[in-house]
Amino acid sequence: MASSVFNPLAPLLRLPADAVAGLRRLPTVAENTAAMAEHTAALGEVVRSLERVAGNTDALPQLQDDMKLVAETIGTLGSMDERMAHIEGAMPVLVEVQQHLGRVPEALEDLNGRIERLSALLERFLDSVDGLSQSVNSLEEAIGPLGRIAGRLPGQPKSE
Repeated sequence: MASSVFNPLAPLLRLPADAVAGLRRLPTVAENTAAMAEHTAALGEVVRSLERVAGNTDALPQLQDDMKLVAETIGTLGSMDERMAHIEGAMPVLVEVQQHLGRVPEALEDLNGRIERLSALLERFLDSVDGLSQSVNSLEEAIGPLGRIAGRLPGQPKSE
């Protein structure tokens, strides 16, 4: 039966081998970091676009109220086109509503275009987030050996 002698230098002798193994993983870490940078490059543009969209959508509640008012007003107009000249003098509000009605299709078309752009940006954002998630997972796998090496350095608490 061979007796096993404790060698206090054994952990220090294993350290260079672990360091070499960790250094071999550095290209993978660099590659994953570059991939994360690529995947997150568009996020600034997405944030700016979302801020613009948020600013543009502030008018939507008022537009909805205006559209309800317009719908109610149009429903009551029916055959009143012939008498509109007489009503204009008595009800200036109808003239104002009529002027706003002319601008509604433009506003709706503009809003539709902005929603389509937002949809495209959100799709790009989701693709970027998926790519970022994959990069983070790869990076986590790649730096695992570095954590084990750091735990073996002198002055580190002993793991149980």
